[in-house]
Amino acid sequence: MLIKQHISATLSALSGRRSSVLLNRSGVAAPTLSKFSVTPPPKRLSINDLRFSVKNACRSMKNSSDMLFVSCCEWESRLQQAFAMPKSEQNRLHIAVRIVLIVLLFALPLKLQAQTSTLPEPDRSADDFVQVSLCVADPTDWHQDVLGTLGHAFLRLQCPYYGLDYCFSYEGENINDNLYRYLSGKTKMGMFAVPTAEYLEDYKRWNRSVHEYFLDLPPAVEVRLWEIMDNHLTGGIVLRQDLNKYGCAITAVRYIKQALAGIPIQYAPSELDNLTRREIGYRSLKKHPWLRLSGMIFTDSRYDSEIPIDEKLIVPADLARVWQEAQVADRTLATYKGDIVEGAPLDDSEPWFTPMLLALVLLFISIGFAFTRYPYWNYLLLTLQTAVALVLIFLWLIMSDIGLSAYLLMGLFNPLAAIFWKWRRYWALAYAALLFVGVIVLALLPHMLVDPAILVLALSYIVLYTKEGITIINRQHAKR
Repeated sequence: MLIKQHISATLSALSGRRSSVLLNRSGVAAPTLSKFSVTPPPKRLSINDLRFSVKNACRSMKNSSDMLFVSCCEWESRLQQAFAMPKSEQNRLHIAVRIVLIVLLFALPLKLQAQTSTLPEPDRSADDFVQVSLCVADPTDWHQDVLGTLGHAFLRLQCPYYGLDYCFSYEGENINDNLYRYLSGKTKMGMFAVPTAEYLEDYKRWNRSVHEYFLDLPPAVEVRLWEIMDNHLTGGIVLRQDLNKYGCAITAVRYIKQALAGIPIQYAPSELDNLTRREIGYRSLKKHPWLRLSGMIFTDSRYDSEIPIDEKLIVPADLARVWQEAQVADRTLATYKGDIVEGAPLDDSEPWFTPMLLALVLLFISIGFAFTRYPYWNYLLLTLQTAVALVLIFLWLIMSDIGLSAYLLMGLFNPLAAIFWKWRRYWALAYAALLFVGVIVLALLPHMLVDPAILVLALSYIVLYTKEGITIINRQHAKR
């Protein structure tokens, strides 16, 4: 009697935890008895029925944990019906249940241990244990993301054995949202590891193509690269946005070199060998001439130094092209694999209204007004000069790093000309001569420091100051 009460209490506790739906033997969902106001009379169970239930429960235990739960629910229902049996059959039922439970308790751990021991260890030295790819996204328009106008590069790492497929990429704040924060060095960035399928959804939505290049690295290098990328995950946007240090393409090069651990990358001769990073970035922004002009101002002197080829790979498209011609341990470093996202075709056409066109128009107008006595054009040029000078001074105050080209521009665009315009007879010709020498020197330098449109614009001011100086001299001679 005490055993029966104990079983009844156990079944009551289990019934409070089980699902609200039970499955009959045919697998069809049946409502629980609690949904009926009158319960049907219990059916008497025979030993054959018990054997059938034990067999079904063991089979369910072998198949899956979900079927085990269903079988336990079925057992619970049958045990509740078993209370209507004679006492002799109940004793036999209790013994059978204990035997089945003891067998299952010992059999399950042994089976799990056998499954674990039979799982083969991965061959970490296999070429396909870790697969590394360089992915390059096409450039975007400046009004979507200014930094995306050069494109984007990220590494894709796959491990088929464990079913892992992740993209490791440096991501930062969109500077279009707050340009002042970027110029003052307050925007943040960080490295993220995102599942590839999820990461590529953004590029599909933006209609940007993503090209994949398979990197043929030694297996040990690939495994080491994954460990390095995991160690560099920042856990959020916490790093200062520094394109010279954390640019997408340059960081890909840095981590590949770190994983190679001394194995050299043999680069083929390239057109980038004789270019500075400032010139490489300028050449890559052909579609955005006004952005190219501002980039020449904002980039600091670090972009003008002589550095190895692997540190010049700041443009994702250049990185993919150079790596396809490079060798690592007698292997071709990168091989084009295909497009994992197909977007709109690139349009590299240059717009008609460019800084060079504007500079040429101003130069021709300045030459035309040099033969007239109307001062209105002089005032317009002085106003433009002063406005640009104020912008440069503002950038100099807020930017932590300002390039040499910005200081050179301050020699041309400064508010002193407007302030001391009344006394121009003392300095106009000397200032014009100084600007002319500066233009000649900058034009003859082996590397570009300022946009050529700035040099043409400087000629407009040389014409202005020369005209004013000569006019004043003629007036003084006329008075004599």
